[in-house]
Amino acid sequence: MPSPRVQRDIERLLDAASDALAENDWSVAVQRANAVLALDPDNEDAAHYLGAAERGQETGPSTVAPTASVAVTASPEPVGSSDAPESFADGRYMVDSFLGEGGKKRVYLCRDTTLDRDVAFALIKAEGLDEAGCQRVTREAQAMVTCPLKPIQL
Repeated sequence: MPSPRVQRDIERLLDAASDALAENDWSVAVQRANAVLALDPDNEDAAHYLGAAERGQETGPSTVAPTASVAVTASPEPVGSSDAPESFADGRYMVDSFLGEGGKKRVYLCRDTTLDRDVAFALIKAEGLDEAGCQRVTREAQAMVTCPLKPIQL
């Protein structure tokens, strides 16, 4: 078991890997996950992040924009409970695994059944927010979703 100091470093690295996955920044996610595994070779979260990032790297450039799927909820389900989500958006995003949790969101590895690919699904924590806070989070979530990319002609 790592010391409390090393565990804090691991948590920071896992948060950075989670953020990188949400942004489809595969190389940063791989680096952060590998850094965690260097500190704690048995860390299951880092192994999940690494696998997701490596799968993301394998897909390479696409003519379809990477998706940033976002949901706002007032009471996220506890991890490992029977209330854990199986899917989001009426079954479009099927949950494969829980990737991690930070101060503002939970990230799940999901399968986008419409585009037939893996995506990182960020579930924004909105508990304790007033109406103005919920509107701000909704605007931020809408801004995170990317527009379709045009194919590059070489």
